[in-house]
Amino acid sequence: MVWLRCSWVRLQHHNLVDADTDIKLSRLALYISLIYNMGMAARQKTKFAILGLLSLKPMSGYDIKKLVDVGLSHFWNENYGQIYPTLDALVKEQLVTKKGDQSRGKRRRNVYAITRKGRLAVQNWQLEPTEPPIVRNELQLKLFLGGNLTKRQRIQLIEAYQVQQQAALDDYRQSEQVLRNAVEKGEYIEELDEILDLTSSNPKDRAKQCNIFYLTLRHGIRTTEARLAWCREVLENLANGP
Repeated sequence: MVWLRCSWVRLQHHNLVDADTDIKLSRLALYISLIYNMGMAARQKTKFAILGLLSLKPMSGYDIKKLVDVGLSHFWNENYGQIYPTLDALVKEQLVTKKGDQSRGKRRRNVYAITRKGRLAVQNWQLEPTEPPIVRNELQLKLFLGGNLTKRQRIQLIEAYQVQQQAALDDYRQSEQVLRNAVEKGEYIEELDEILDLTSSNPKDRAKQCNIFYLTLRHGIRTTEARLAWCREVLENLANGP
């Protein structure tokens, strides 16, 4: 934001801005700075997310996306537009290495492996205080602005959200049973096997990783259960309230 501040100072020096404009420019500079810093923070989180996944096992960009989509989707997401530029940056920072691979007749791909420097960076990041999650809930925003809707429209809004959350909870419950079978009985379905193949082939490590998957999934289950309880509370309030 140096360019904006320098231009602002030059205008002030030549008395080309009045007090009102000065305040507006100050607010604009602050707003742009906040947006810029939020973008930087998001990129840092993507950096450590990818670096952390590579600490499990060397992977290609495709492998990383697959693991995110199947194993982390209830609490994290990354797209190819974020993954590949971040991998290039990690290579430049010497946090990972890149090596071409063409095995078992498959098309050539790049496989990324974490370095000692990268592993230390991940461990340091894991020990840092965690920032509060940034919440963007469209349903809550619509309800907050729902004073212009009829009571029936507000009820329909919540009922649709309730159906959505119940479907998510049903999916989580199925995944929960799969993970419990893996941890307690050593039973792995094909889809889970594919995920674990990306992390480790050691039986003890696979069981440990399944338990960690289970614990993160429990957070998703508890959160969704709380949303459904809130839906019931809101629907009762709307039915009997103003």
